[in-house]
Amino acid sequence: MTIRKLQPQRIFNGQQLLEAGTVLLVDNTGTILDLVPANQAGDNIEILNGWITPGFINCHCHLELSYMLGVIPEKTGLISFVKQVMQNREIAEEKQQQAIQIADQQLWNQGVQAVGDICNQTATLSTKLSSPITYHSFIELTGWHPSVAESRYQTALKCEKAFATHSLRHSLSPHAPYSVSTKLWQKIRPHFSQQPVTLHTQESADEQLLFENGTGNWPLFYESLGIGHSEFEPTGKSSLQSVLPFMKEAATVLLVHDTFTQAADMQWAHSYHPGICWCICIRANQYIENALPPIAELRSIGARIVVGTDSLASNYSLSILQELYSIQQHFPQVPTPELLTWATYNGAEALQMNKSLGSLQPGKRPGILLLNNLSMEGQLLQSTEVQRLW
Repeated sequence: MTIRKLQPQRIFNGQQLLEAGTVLLVDNTGTILDLVPANQAGDNIEILNGWITPGFINCHCHLELSYMLGVIPEKTGLISFVKQVMQNREIAEEKQQQAIQIADQQLWNQGVQAVGDICNQTATLSTKLSSPITYHSFIELTGWHPSVAESRYQTALKCEKAFATHSLRHSLSPHAPYSVSTKLWQKIRPHFSQQPVTLHTQESADEQLLFENGTGNWPLFYESLGIGHSEFEPTGKSSLQSVLPFMKEAATVLLVHDTFTQAADMQWAHSYHPGICWCICIRANQYIENALPPIAELRSIGARIVVGTDSLASNYSLSILQELYSIQQHFPQVPTPELLTWATYNGAEALQMNKSLGSLQPGKRPGILLLNNLSMEGQLLQSTEVQRLW
């Protein structure tokens, strides 16, 4: 067994920045052996310029939409964005497969070790079978009108069976409060028990209006599609408080985007479900709604934050490093080690992969990255680069 001894400027172990002079011992498979002071590491220490960190965890991606890069204009608002995604769903299989494979390779090259990926079909299955990335496929269900609940449910079960046949990690997940009927919620709820589940939530102000009093632009959207909505009864509560009880049995619930989430909902969700994770996709928030997520408010209540990229329909790359840089540009008070915790340890916990990924602990193979060209104070720069060591 070959042992390498790596001494970068600093080592971030997934939860904290270790003392300067710490050496990482790793074997030729990328398995972590130990972390020791330099004076205990012996000879043949490799001196590296930069910070070592575990591989990144991208908690929210839509790999199957990778062919939509540059197709949808920026800042048109969520409802317009959703319409354009639906209109551009038809694509030649060869073109879609090629885009998926390229995106998967880019994710790996940019330091991503694991992905929580939204799936409406099995298009990503073949790529995932050969990828070095660990995927958890969230098989997504939509169906606003109760009449389609059974057919959508059966379609999802077929998709689930395909992933299960190949022993790929997966779970059923609802799309969003505004796209899942109560009847469909009731069908999929038994599948959530002890599983990670994800939900697009509070991406627009209209979502709140829909649940509070049945107004806003979502009813107009349903009408434009010829979808009846008379069966829906406003709850008089926020969308999050209306639907989170359906997911109470889930091990973790990744609430994605949260752009218009209010402090009262944050406090309520934080106390209601111990497995709540708030997934920040800041560049997609700006791309779609030209808005920022409530990071300061989430930090103030000690929320568990994770990071995603969304899709290439709403982003120009799937780089977690660029997401972290963008967060720090808009929220400079967030220190780099905290950002890295969101993108490593927290992400692995959210996807239930923390036994093997997310931290530099002996016995784990979490991926090992070297971040080059940080500022003297440890801030991320636009020129900061990620180099994969394992």
